[in-house]
Amino acid sequence: MRAEPIIEPGVKFDNLEKEQLFHIEHSDIHRKTGEGIKTVEFIYLTAGENVLFVEAKKTCPNEANKNDSEDKQKKYEQYYSEIADKFVDSINMFSATVLGINGYSDSVGEKIVKKRTYMGSKIRFVLVIAEAEESWLGGPKAELETRLLRYRKIWKADVLVLNPSMAVELGLIKEGS
Repeated sequence: MRAEPIIEPGVKFDNLEKEQLFHIEHSDIHRKTGEGIKTVEFIYLTAGENVLFVEAKKTCPNEANKNDSEDKQKKYEQYYSEIADKFVDSINMFSATVLGINGYSDSVGEKIVKKRTYMGSKIRFVLVIAEAEESWLGGPKAELETRLLRYRKIWKADVLVLNPSMAVELGLIKEGS
């Protein structure tokens, strides 16, 4: 059964199976943790058993002009720090949830809850930037890979930075959405 679309600025995630989805950002589990915990939009278990931690943004600061002013430096740092925090907090919350520490929630898809082991699953931190050309996604990817290095080592995780057409290829968005 398809989940309700998750609509973020410039992106509509509308190709998700409900039983494979943990809409963490609006979950009661997230609300119960209180302030200070940041999360991605959602976590998705793909048919290939990959666990995607998906964050969406409309735009991205330009690395080429980040040093033009103190304000641009601050915005650049804030943008990437916040995204890295969201990935880290989300993987921690996900782990606590699948271990049963956070209790039951109907916001966690049945296949996620009933999966006996995540051995062999691939963790992927996915950032979808709505207004992005594929040719300049390497900069944001490199920035996030650097900031998430420790977690990538621990979790053997990949970082993917995509635009909406690339998210279609990954199966998160329907063709023509």
